[in-house]
Amino acid sequence: MLKSADAGLAANKQLVFDMWRSIVNAGRVELADEMLQEGYIQHSPVLPTGRAAFKRIFSAVPRSTIPDLVSPPLVAMVAEGDRVVMALRDTLTDPTGEQYTSTHFNMFRIEDGRLAEHWHSLADSPGADVLPPEQGGPQPVTGIVGTGQADLLASEDPELAVRKRLAYVALRDLFVAGGEGQARDYLTKGYGEHDPNGFTGREQFGQGSLQDVIGAPLVAVVAEGNLVVLVTGRVEQHPFDAMRTYTTTRFDMFRIESGRIAEHWSGSVRPGQAPFAVGSAK
Repeated sequence: MLKSADAGLAANKQLVFDMWRSIVNAGRVELADEMLQEGYIQHSPVLPTGRAAFKRIFSAVPRSTIPDLVSPPLVAMVAEGDRVVMALRDTLTDPTGEQYTSTHFNMFRIEDGRLAEHWHSLADSPGADVLPPEQGGPQPVTGIVGTGQADLLASEDPELAVRKRLAYVALRDLFVAGGEGQARDYLTKGYGEHDPNGFTGREQFGQGSLQDVIGAPLVAVVAEGNLVVLVTGRVEQHPFDAMRTYTTTRFDMFRIESGRIAEHWSGSVRPGQAPFAVGSAK
């Protein structure tokens, strides 16, 4: 998953992979000085921005031997341009006590060989002690609304451009508008759904309560090989201040096969359950 035909993309993947296993998993915060930009921008709704703040947070992780692999288990890494998306498999327990899996996503922007910006799929609301953006708190998630979104579908590789367009149109027409009647046009017969609120199989499409992203700004579209990740932003009401809002990020990853969508992953959780714990979503 770390390999790429482009040496620069492979290096960016390796940076993300090494940061996660050494700092997030093993608490080696001293390595942040060489892996993160000093002005590291944080878009998580619950974490402060800046490299110094990052080091303070992860200093709570017990120091241990750096593992060979990341935890939770790696599902995919997708790199394009200066972005890397890392998808991890999380095992969760719903309100009834049943275990199920979902996907935890992180997207990083790389600048001059260091991590410069971070978004992830944690949708938890900020606590009363989380600072506002202007005081070093989480920075707002921003993106493109309207016809300008087409600019994010461009690629020097014509095959990637086609796959981006397919994923974008499917997200718009099927997952947002609920056009399940068009499923045969977009999905393979054996379509696999990894959203815990969806159903596997093209004939079952539209019966699940997939989350709505109508009107959401498009933050990024990252494609590599047969995988395309669409990243959108949301605005939510702040739980402790009626005059404020906060932003979160949604990820939808698609695997393309023979011109149709064969699989879909998102960071959704089952209804009635709190999102991923902060400790597993850094």
